[in-house]
Amino acid sequence: MASLSSTTIPSVTVPLAATPLFKRANPALSLDERTEITYQRARAISRAYKLTAQDVVFLRPKFWQLHTDQISPMDGAATTLITIQYNLAAGTLAPFAFKRADLQPLLKQIMDFDVSAQFLLSEVGHGLDSPNLETTATLLPSGEFDLNTPSPSAAKWMPPTAPKGGMPRVAIVIARLMVNGENRGVRPFVVALGDGQQMCKGITSKVLPTRAGAKPVDHALTYFDHVRLPAQALLGSLDMPQDLRQNFLSVIWRVGVGSLALSTLSITALKASVYVAGRYSIRRTVTGADGAPMPIIAFRTQQLPIFHTLAQVFVLEAYAKSAAEQFISPNIDPRVRHGIAATLKAVMLQHCQSSLYSLAERCGAQGLFEHNQIIESQLEMRGVAIAEGDVLALCIRLASELLIGRYEMPAPADPTSLLARHEAGLFDEARQVVANLGEGHRSEGFNRLILPLCQPLIEAIGHRMAYEAAVKAKVNPDLIALYVAGVVKYDASWYIEYLGLGRRAIHEMEDRALTVALPHLEDLLEETGARPYCIAPIVSDESWEGFVQSLPHFGGDASMQLIPGTMAQTAGSPYETPISRL
Repeated sequence: MASLSSTTIPSVTVPLAATPLFKRANPALSLDERTEITYQRARAISRAYKLTAQDVVFLRPKFWQLHTDQISPMDGAATTLITIQYNLAAGTLAPFAFKRADLQPLLKQIMDFDVSAQFLLSEVGHGLDSPNLETTATLLPSGEFDLNTPSPSAAKWMPPTAPKGGMPRVAIVIARLMVNGENRGVRPFVVALGDGQQMCKGITSKVLPTRAGAKPVDHALTYFDHVRLPAQALLGSLDMPQDLRQNFLSVIWRVGVGSLALSTLSITALKASVYVAGRYSIRRTVTGADGAPMPIIAFRTQQLPIFHTLAQVFVLEAYAKSAAEQFISPNIDPRVRHGIAATLKAVMLQHCQSSLYSLAERCGAQGLFEHNQIIESQLEMRGVAIAEGDVLALCIRLASELLIGRYEMPAPADPTSLLARHEAGLFDEARQVVANLGEGHRSEGFNRLILPLCQPLIEAIGHRMAYEAAVKAKVNPDLIALYVAGVVKYDASWYIEYLGLGRRAIHEMEDRALTVALPHLEDLLEETGARPYCIAPIVSDESWEGFVQSLPHFGGDASMQLIPGTMAQTAGSPYETPISRL
């Protein structure tokens, strides 16, 4: 089978993955010690890439490569810090720094990771409705600003802001600009949070418990108690914008970039996890009918999730590159640009969550342990599904706007393909529901009958786009066929009802594609490029033996009598039990 991966140049992080810094952390370390390792890893990855501000602002290839680097599953928390640092904080600051010399030293510190930079937008009471955020920055007669958290619901939510990581911390804080009592919309402000040892005066960080299964990072609630900011802290104008909504979108433009960039982490999670599950399935044996050991990969039920994931890996890799090219096009409608990001995110996370669950399950009890990487990636990707735009919310907004005709997504290259016909069929059905309602998109009927359809609608667009990108990129046709078969199974009833595909025909489509790909399993696993980043003990006999030797072990000379009266008895005197007396 021809080479399938488009990644021919080894990543700059391959040597880094082999260093002691990226070895499995000792679970006996304290939370603070493990958090410190997370920051060290984030800094090491960042410095290996040497991104420039131009790479970030103009979305050059190196920016996308950072987000698809396979070192990401080794420490999802480090990746969180990196994407906040560069995409959100540096990406927001840099366009202003290009025009303001006073901001350039700070930008350089952020790009060099000499400081930890955060982006504070969402609040406890304002996530999806962040345009209604409460944090205020009030212009004072001196030209300074008073930054304040007016209520508990206005606490900034999630970004790591505590004095951790041993470096100074700054933030881009999104707040309502208040001038003479007038709300002039949101603006970004540069705020010093702490010197690495303690918080700055008037700022409080309350560190949240660690997320389930995730590497530790100091997610926090952050409060401002009338913090005085210099006039230079404002990024932008004091003037009232003509359109408050457009102003909000322009201020948080990097969130849209993050929707696309963070979603591509799905590819790295899938690669690492399928490599672990695939290698384990080749290595793990059961006793066959003839008494000989038989690898569990011989079972179709083991092959199916592994090969479907491999097909997704190579198809989604092509899709991500195609989507990034469309996203950065200067001629694209900004609404379509956001639609491309939302669509990619919907499909990436759909495949990632379902496949990681199946892969972990096929590893049995081994799949439950985070040291085997799969379930850890699954839980990390739960966070990605929410970060930079909740998937469902993005789908509802996009599908609603498409159904009421505000704009259109790129049309299918081949309207006759199975996936294009599925997309068209779902939209025809939804449009008929809208027409029958005869009400606006904010009506109760729309809420009841259309909102539940929105995510499948957007996923259908994404499936078609992924397929077309893979065809254009010349991904192996057998893997494309297997990908299509897997997507058809998501909504088999539609294909049966509208295209006349029988259930048996769908299974045969899947069977043919998998049978052709099966002999190439080992090659496909290596094509993922995941080997240098795989630290799961279950991938080989050697790594498993080393893992077992590293475990805490206990021994001793204790002796216990568990059942009284079971010691030696006199011949002819059977011990009487409650049962014998019945």
